Amino acid sequence: MQQYLQNKKGLVQGVFDKVFDKYDLMNDFMSFGIHRIWKNDLMFWMNPGTNKILLDVACGTGDLAKLFHDKTKNLNNAICIDPNGGMINIGKKKLRKYKNIKWIIGSAEDLPLENETCDYYTISFGLRNTKNLDKSLSEAYRVLKPGGGVFCV
Repeated sequence: MQQYLQNKKGLVQGVFDKVFDKYDLMNDFMSFGIHRIWKNDLMFWMNPGTNKILLDVACGTGDLAKLFHDKTKNLNNAICIDPNGGMINIGKKKLRKYKNIKWIIGSAEDLPLENETCDYYTISFGLRNTKNLDKSLSEAYRVLKPGGGVFCV
């Protein structure tokens, strides 16, 4: 098991290095587009207020940040973190008109943020790809402000 966890990060990174430019299409194909409904539902349940900060971990190309900004009329800030630089670059291009998004290459296990920074923590399908689930969840709790919410698709 230990050997599997040690290799998991490299295996996952290798897969995403190969598919990052087809990631959105791949998600649509694998879920028959249902992942878009799930993400819209997540925003409905979140019901974000104004002057809030969203942290989207394993953000892919930024779908949740876009929905967050659309729902709040671009009045909030989002931080998108993903370990894959190719995904980040596609997200930056795709969402260039959204000025309140900060893009960071990083992992769920070691978030480069101060304590109690964010009002919302979202992660769509990234928990399955983490090497250390406990550390990832601990980091989510650490960066949330008191009363903040964790949302996972």
